[in-house]
Amino acid sequence: MKIGVFGATGYAGREIVRLLGTHPQAEVAFTTGSSAGHVPHEEGLGREADAYLLALPHGISATYAGKLREAYPKAVVVDLSGDLRLPTPASYKQWYGHDHPAPGLLQGTPYGLTEVYRDRVRTAKLIANPGCYATSVLLPLIPLLRDKLVDASDIVADAKSSPSGAGRTAREDLIFCEVSDNFSAYAYGRTHRHVGEIEAVLADAAKAEVALTFCPHLLPVKRGILTALYLKTTRKAAELQDALRRFYAEAAFVRVVEKAPQLQDVQMTNDCLMSVHEAAPGRVVVFSALDNLVKGAAGQAIQNMNVALGLAETGGLPVTKVAR
Repeated sequence: MKIGVFGATGYAGREIVRLLGTHPQAEVAFTTGSSAGHVPHEEGLGREADAYLLALPHGISATYAGKLREAYPKAVVVDLSGDLRLPTPASYKQWYGHDHPAPGLLQGTPYGLTEVYRDRVRTAKLIANPGCYATSVLLPLIPLLRDKLVDASDIVADAKSSPSGAGRTAREDLIFCEVSDNFSAYAYGRTHRHVGEIEAVLADAAKAEVALTFCPHLLPVKRGILTALYLKTTRKAAELQDALRRFYAEAAFVRVVEKAPQLQDVQMTNDCLMSVHEAAPGRVVVFSALDNLVKGAAGQAIQNMNVALGLAETGGLPVTKVAR
């Protein structure tokens, strides 16, 4: 299979190219970017491929997705930006601050959380790849909300991530001297764009309104997200852990473990590890860990591409470090 990669000079784009280099059934046909060795984005629109992976900024990516869908209707397009993750143009404007660039694409585009929506992804030609923080929150929470094992009206997500999740664009708060030997919260309150994405998917899973308190932090590491979910429940931690094990029993990349996962367990893999523990009376804490550049971006995009193209779901994706 021939794969076109748009935005191959960013962190996620470079990761896509690296992973596809080991894919047994697919190869990079061309890459777009602003530096030498890559064709301009507009030129990429004229190059036919079996699939296109778009690691472009929000506000731009959906425009390219629309043009590719029109030019190559048989090809699969996976969009890694936030442009296609929210259900309506109004919700997109609320969280991104401007009108949607291609609102006609929102209807019918599946949310590519592969383990949860695999059946939708399998028949899709356009797929919205989830955000990295969203993936770390949604994978453990969706099964628990679907089975009504936790209270949807009282969810606290305390997440820590590498600055690489913000991309390669120069920003003062992400330079070495600001991040190294430091630890800080950012986009707290209800300002992080992933909040709208997470709430929309959780409300669909719970079939009820969801109250989410989400606070992200910056870790001085190159890659990885560790999220702690503080949940209200009448059930024991062991029951919730069993429910997650049943839900992900056949999943290649999601594992429920006994001890709280660490970033070193998941870095450079497409895994999401999670664990459940007793907390205060009537509460549990659920930990999840993943690599923000792999399972949180490039790896999940390739996983979705594999499913949509009918390839082996694990093709080109890193072998796990932790046994089931």
